[in-house]
Amino acid sequence: MTTSIQQTQRPTVLQVQDLKQFFFKGKQVNKAVNGVSFEVKQGEVFGLVGESGCGKTTTGRTIIKLYEATAGNVYLNGKLIVAPKNEREKLHSSTDIQMIFQDPVASLNPRMTVFDVIAEGLVIRGEKNKEVLKKKVFETLELVGLVHEHANRYPHEFSGGQRQRIGIARAIILEPKVLIADEPVSALDVSIQAQVINLLNDLRIKKGLTVLFIAHNLSVVKYFSDRIAVMHAGKIVEQAPTDDLFANPCHPYTQSLISAIPLPDPMAEATRQRTVYNPLLQHNYQEEKPRMRELWNEHLVYCSEVEYKLYLENRK
Repeated sequence: MTTSIQQTQRPTVLQVQDLKQFFFKGKQVNKAVNGVSFEVKQGEVFGLVGESGCGKTTTGRTIIKLYEATAGNVYLNGKLIVAPKNEREKLHSSTDIQMIFQDPVASLNPRMTVFDVIAEGLVIRGEKNKEVLKKKVFETLELVGLVHEHANRYPHEFSGGQRQRIGIARAIILEPKVLIADEPVSALDVSIQAQVINLLNDLRIKKGLTVLFIAHNLSVVKYFSDRIAVMHAGKIVEQAPTDDLFANPCHPYTQSLISAIPLPDPMAEATRQRTVYNPLLQHNYQEEKPRMRELWNEHLVYCSEVEYKLYLENRK
């Protein structure tokens, strides 16, 4: 991981401003993403964590434009790539941002060979030279730990870990600047998870990638990320450099997540006390609405003024 000083010196690659993604069903509204803002610096891994249903995957899918944003903007290297319908004419199209999906089975077309799956993006971009396609696909297969012979096979002939490598190859062959990894190891065996994480880390270094890493496993995110944003109920409630977040978790939801991390010691695990988060009991926002406030260097918390002062007092 990089230091805080190194991070602040890097330019911003991905900027998300007040992003909202609402789903409507009759009179009911599901505010899956409700005003999310963050910036990702060049070359860093920015972790987005939270429980299932908190909106982290929807955030990634909206950034990649699989969903049309309800409100808010997303900028890639200063260019607007996501906006609501009424601002669509201002958008720039870009293949500089790609996504690795959670399910390595459902995300690959079973009727396409591995070669066609990986080469598809280049073909859509306009590449017609078969020798160029062959060279690029073979080079990318080697980068993700597969061999040339795999190119003529179909997805069902591979293990889960190999399928995820194919998904990674499909994303990186377009030489993106930003890679969104949506829980890329959650569907894999524990022994394979480490291999895929190490592969992503190697590719990040070799290719100079900036990574938005979406996950619910805090242990994995802690190992891989430079900074972490914690999501709950469609909002980011805390954001900080990784080491600082684990040393000084301020928001009670963050504390609850960290308390749920399993311990490698069986004796300690048997007596581990989990912190339960109950927003109705732990917050009083009737007099003052919460907002994101900076506690100290790059450590932000969604809180009221009363909570803000309390967090400062309790800092270790």
